[in-house]
Amino acid sequence: MSQEFFDPELFADFIAEAKEHLETIEPNLLELEKAPDNLALLNDIFRPMHSLKGASGFLGLNRINQLAHKSENILDELRKGTMVVTSEIMDVILASTDALRQMIDNLESTNAEGDVEIEHIMAQIDAIMAGEVAPQPAAEPEAVDMPPAEESVAAEAPAEASAYAETAEQAEEADSAPEDAADEDADKQLNGAGIKQNSGEPAMSGKDWVLTLPEIPSYTLTAFGEGHLKDFIDESNDTIENLTNALLDLEENPIGRDELVNDIFRFFHNMKGNSGIIGYTELNALTHEAETLLNNVRQGKITPTHELIDLLLLVVDVLEALVQRINIEGGSATPFIIDPVVKQLQIAQTGGPISLPTELLEAQASQNGSDQQEAEADEAVAETAPAGEHAPVEVVMPTIIAVGTENEDIDAFSATVRQQFEIIHAGLETLKKDGSHKESIDALYRCLMAVKNACAFMEFEEIKVYAERTAGIVDQGRISGIDFELMVDLLEQEVAIIRDMIQQKIDSASAPAAAAAEAPAPEAKKEESPAKPEVKAEKEPAAASAPAVSTAAPEAAKPQQPATAEPAAAKPVAQEKPAEAAKPAAPAKPAAQAKPAAPAKPAAPAKPAAPAAQAAAPAQENHKGSSTIRVDHERLDHLMNLIGELIINRNRYTLIARSLEDSGHDVDISQVAQSLSETTYAMARISDDLQDTIMKVRMVPVSSVFSRFPRLVRDLSRKSGKEVDLVMEGEETELDKSVVEVIGDPLVHLIRNSVDHGIESEEQRLAAGKPAKGKVVLRAFHKGNSVAIEIEDDGKGIDPAKMREIAVRKGVITPEEAAQLDDRESLELIFAPGFSSAEKITDISGRGVGMDVVRTNIKNLKGSVNTYSEVGKGTRFTLSLPLTLAIIDALMVNVSGQMYAIPLDAVSETTKIEAERLTDVKGRKAVTLRGEVLGVVELSEMLGLPRTDPLPDVLSVVVIHDNERRLGLVVDRLLERQEIVIKPLGAYLGDLKGISGATIMGDGSVILILDPHEIYILATSKASSMGSGEQGKQAVSARM
Repeated sequence: MSQEFFDPELFADFIAEAKEHLETIEPNLLELEKAPDNLALLNDIFRPMHSLKGASGFLGLNRINQLAHKSENILDELRKGTMVVTSEIMDVILASTDALRQMIDNLESTNAEGDVEIEHIMAQIDAIMAGEVAPQPAAEPEAVDMPPAEESVAAEAPAEASAYAETAEQAEEADSAPEDAADEDADKQLNGAGIKQNSGEPAMSGKDWVLTLPEIPSYTLTAFGEGHLKDFIDESNDTIENLTNALLDLEENPIGRDELVNDIFRFFHNMKGNSGIIGYTELNALTHEAETLLNNVRQGKITPTHELIDLLLLVVDVLEALVQRINIEGGSATPFIIDPVVKQLQIAQTGGPISLPTELLEAQASQNGSDQQEAEADEAVAETAPAGEHAPVEVVMPTIIAVGTENEDIDAFSATVRQQFEIIHAGLETLKKDGSHKESIDALYRCLMAVKNACAFMEFEEIKVYAERTAGIVDQGRISGIDFELMVDLLEQEVAIIRDMIQQKIDSASAPAAAAAEAPAPEAKKEESPAKPEVKAEKEPAAASAPAVSTAAPEAAKPQQPATAEPAAAKPVAQEKPAEAAKPAAPAKPAAQAKPAAPAKPAAPAKPAAPAAQAAAPAQENHKGSSTIRVDHERLDHLMNLIGELIINRNRYTLIARSLEDSGHDVDISQVAQSLSETTYAMARISDDLQDTIMKVRMVPVSSVFSRFPRLVRDLSRKSGKEVDLVMEGEETELDKSVVEVIGDPLVHLIRNSVDHGIESEEQRLAAGKPAKGKVVLRAFHKGNSVAIEIEDDGKGIDPAKMREIAVRKGVITPEEAAQLDDRESLELIFAPGFSSAEKITDISGRGVGMDVVRTNIKNLKGSVNTYSEVGKGTRFTLSLPLTLAIIDALMVNVSGQMYAIPLDAVSETTKIEAERLTDVKGRKAVTLRGEVLGVVELSEMLGLPRTDPLPDVLSVVVIHDNERRLGLVVDRLLERQEIVIKPLGAYLGDLKGISGATIMGDGSVILILDPHEIYILATSKASSMGSGEQGKQAVSARM
């Protein structure tokens, strides 16, 4: 078929199928490299490549057909065993799939294959097939892997780097005001209490240093609209997260990790291909160098060391920064000079010393010198921060004979398919002479369907699908009236593949009986193809092989998306990368760790950091606007089924209304009422199911957030000189996507505190009888109708007495108030505004949020934070978060004539208590309930509402809980349990204490939703003025 006869629907089907073939081929190639003798894996690669060749030839896509045909040739030799799997063969096949993908992408966007360079790849394949040394691309030694049009940029980079470096040296240094002496003294005591105070900045990290690199003028990317760039950014963020986790895993256990090294190589390879498509020169060049270095590791020329991991993690940081420099709306990028990193990678590739760039080491040394005095002061306290054409497929149909076996099903199956293949062979021979012979075409279709049915009976699912697809080709051809003489070659190849697959199944099933009878299976009759020379498995240097593959064409490979929950990927928030998916869906899209805006105390060359951050901001803001989520298709299928049921019930209402109209006055009221009741009940059931399904669609695993913390802990552990194990539990626990997107910053800060200031030094731990290696546990689990996330360490704990002392010194509370606080309330002081020292941005804390901001962020999610600590044992922070921010179950109560909603997951019980049983305990009302002393407060008093009636003799009490603490709320009336939709209060009422939101009732009235955690704080705090202060007087009517 010529492309002149363009059928959009046919080409769309081809493009979708071709992408599926490539997504099957690429992961199997990496598996094949680990198991080169796996014939089944080879067949799994050969079949989709063969199908791609056949379909492209049928559509007249000559360039795709030629390259797929060459790739099929070399795969066929591997199947026959005349060649063995080598890294060179893998590289050239991967390059082939990259070029095929780019041509298919071009076909999708421009309806043409495009001018993709494939001649060099085909020449490499021919050279390998002939046993010759594969030719290398003509390129200067200094040139990195990028299109010729972009080489000028790379050539000018060193000159630009010098110019920018001179500018940076002339920039004036940032001022930093000294802190108040009293505050410094208090901060030291806070460190002794185990509380992080940002009192010093660790050595400049790779992320900080990247922000100081001089910019390159922005240029336009070759993307096909905003959607293309958005997809690129999403996939790149996934790849960056995967790279970070894989590198940390490799560092922890580098021995015998060939599979993991292949994964890391593949991540760089995919990102190189994607960046080449959009013309992002710097990203493409950097990933190419990293890929080449990883190729040396794969071949055993370089051993994974801490220094290598440090360098590759720096590369990941640079990649992350480059991705953030993409402006989606403008379709452009504003990159920066990457020469120092590229140079270090090239040195490592040639066997030179592996280390971080000299520029980064110098910047760290400069900062260490300026902070030496502060570091010495910090030592006084406990914490420091530290060839030829392939022979045509045999046309003569071989006889499939089942080996002697007692399995009658196999015998019957073998006889059936043998008979069908004989008819198929005869039909194909007839069609070679007369392509319009209808009887032969019909017979061909019937026989293929018979083979399909036989395979279905034997549960050979893969062969059944393939036979059905081939029968579909025949059916489509006979319907459209195509001359089958043009399709004979394609059909012969398809039939040959089906035959081989069936023979493998028969051999596999018959092997035991054949061995027992010692009766060898007769060989299938095959026409001998021309002999091909044997190819020696001789490896070429990686420096030669990698460019040979990558320069053949601009890379087109896109990372294969996980099939499971990935966590959906969460989108960037401010300077933070997405928190995603998951996978399998997968993740959501989290970052390795939060991005710092600039160093708090920059070294001299750090001045360009500000423009760097500013350039990245537009891209981040643009990207933040769109939010996507990956959904399991089964949930969508269920949703569609429910929509169908909803339509059916809608029609039932229509029928009821019509029957009422037709009946006139002769209406059977009881019958109509029953029909309405049944239909309403069905509608309620469907709406409940719809709600539940939609809620599940929004749920993503917390692994999308947790995945960033191994890198964070690893970096901080190395800088502080402590050994710390991070244990993560319950990563599969699901939360609403909107919640997952926001909890990243609070968790970063809490984990930083645990590692950096909760875990003691090795000497202190050994002296206390603890293991030298500290332990931080990050766990998530369901707790009623909410999810709890705990951050627990086995460090020094928090001393409540020191907390009270520091709070008084900092003016957070008065000495009198401090004397009234018990140990639990003293721990709550760390969340008080003003308790922390001035916020500073570091590579560990992300944006340097204080503990008060942590609580504020969690409160905005309608959640709570609680602290438990034991001196010398450790500290545990517990975050309680709602499963969803949309709909909750609530208990409706009446207070002073107003209706309020209390979230049901915070209600322990409801009860009636005689007023005379109330007693005073330390000036507060309390009652003994089932052996427990329960504090009791009037909810009207807490909300500042006037009491309309005197206190009755029997009180209605709602017992709420805030983690392990309980409180009784006296209300006027208990109404009902109801499902409500949460609505925000808005800016004007957002700061109203004790209120978390509002809901709209069925009659249109607005009801306020109480915040149980804040109600508890108000009730137990001496400083609470809600009952009689100004804020209490501003309480808003629940009816609004």
